[in-house]
Amino acid sequence: MGPDEAVLDGGDTYSIDESITAYRIENGRRYHAYRDGVYWAPNDDRQNEELEVAHNKFRILLDGRLHLAPIAHDIERVLDVGTGTGIWAIEMADEYPKAAVLGIDLSPTQPSLVPPNCSFEIDDARDCWTFPRDHFDFIHIRNLYGSISDWPALLEQVYNHLKPGGWFEHIEFGIDLKSDDDSIPPDSCLLHFVKLLKEAGDQIGQPWDISNNMLRNIEEAGFVNVVDHVYQDPVGPWAADPKLEELGRWSLLEFEIGLEGFALAMLTRVLKWSTAEVQVFLAHIRAELDDRSIHSYHDIRIVYCQKPL
Repeated sequence: MGPDEAVLDGGDTYSIDESITAYRIENGRRYHAYRDGVYWAPNDDRQNEELEVAHNKFRILLDGRLHLAPIAHDIERVLDVGTGTGIWAIEMADEYPKAAVLGIDLSPTQPSLVPPNCSFEIDDARDCWTFPRDHFDFIHIRNLYGSISDWPALLEQVYNHLKPGGWFEHIEFGIDLKSDDDSIPPDSCLLHFVKLLKEAGDQIGQPWDISNNMLRNIEEAGFVNVVDHVYQDPVGPWAADPKLEELGRWSLLEFEIGLEGFALAMLTRVLKWSTAEVQVFLAHIRAELDDRSIHSYHDIRIVYCQKPL
């Protein structure tokens, strides 16, 4: 497959300069063309920068690791679902040079210069997977909040396409903002934003509040050796602990870069706000993010598990 091609829908290959790159331009932001409209986030450089910042934050959270699952170093096949810019898949391929690492996404925004054991395909993970059953040693999902309507169906596909004994790791951030010292004001714009995202997600049947149901869904899918970790992720550098302070700095940067992309499609397409109304609302949120007297955080949940032998 050449650098200007992508695999679609079970093997058909199309040039990615055709309909896949006929991107939707909306409210000054660029969105995917393949399966137009099913995903809320822009795929332009600005939002891709947010994904890179988030990846670095996860590296800090996991003390430099790419995953928690205790996979063997000689694994053969890895799948990254919703790979985004492909940075996790690329670094995974570097770390596991004997493994073939595949990333799938709706957008061809990944770089062309990648390790020889890393590749990308344009695909919708919600479709019926065309990979062989019992195929992958490790499947990774990170931050698909607001994009999946049927999580049990997706987890069933993960289960079916893992090798017996293979590992699955799922990472999602909890959308609810918290504060241990009650420093979030009752009329907080951030809290209102969370409420709006939940409302919009419910309207389109693609919930944002994923983390609270992850563990139950994974256990009901039949996985074993399930391990559940919940971490605190501060919004801003207010924490006394040095690691939490660093996480907070990166989390605040992620919010600042990605905020408009988080809001525009959900509030204008779904809730029918005007673009001007969204921008005024975002200005209030940014002012709140700059308020160092507010000590807010959200949870990050990481669940890893194994397909039974």
